[in-house]
Amino acid sequence: MNTPARLALAVPLALALAACGDTTEVDDRVVETDDVEAPVDVTLPTVEVEYPEVPVDARSTVEYAGTYELHSRDGAIDRITLEDGGTYTWVAPDGTETTGEFAWGEDNSRILITRNGEINAFAVAEDVLYRLPEENAPLAGERVEETTWRRSDPTPTDGNQADRPGE
Repeated sequence: MNTPARLALAVPLALALAACGDTTEVDDRVVETDDVEAPVDVTLPTVEVEYPEVPVDARSTVEYAGTYELHSRDGAIDRITLEDGGTYTWVAPDGTETTGEFAWGEDNSRILITRNGEINAFAVAEDVLYRLPEENAPLAGERVEETTWRRSDPTPTDGNQADRPGE
């Protein structure tokens, strides 16, 4: 087929395709107003989060008995209650409750809770438990809220449970 014949077929086809498209009117007027304010830079305050240090012998220097909570970003709450006698109660976000005895690590600064066949290690500090990735993990290191269980009940002032407010 020669070039003029091809061109004769292509032009009507191109015009037919162009006619199928929607057309929209464009409003090209510009509206100026004094009511629009320039964006304002917002600086949020810096919040210092406290991560108490794990003492050398938390077992004898920290009032560890009490309830600790871990709040997740989706609003779920895990709760562990430690008793002076070496027992614990762990309530999962779905309400599942596990009770048993916890053991102290050789360093007396971590507790070990066996739950569902898995050993859960926590470093013990004043008013917090730090979830450790494994039983023998170092106690020092960077702390994050995702692994920090914070005390949810007041710490007794002299070890006497009756001294707690509201009791």
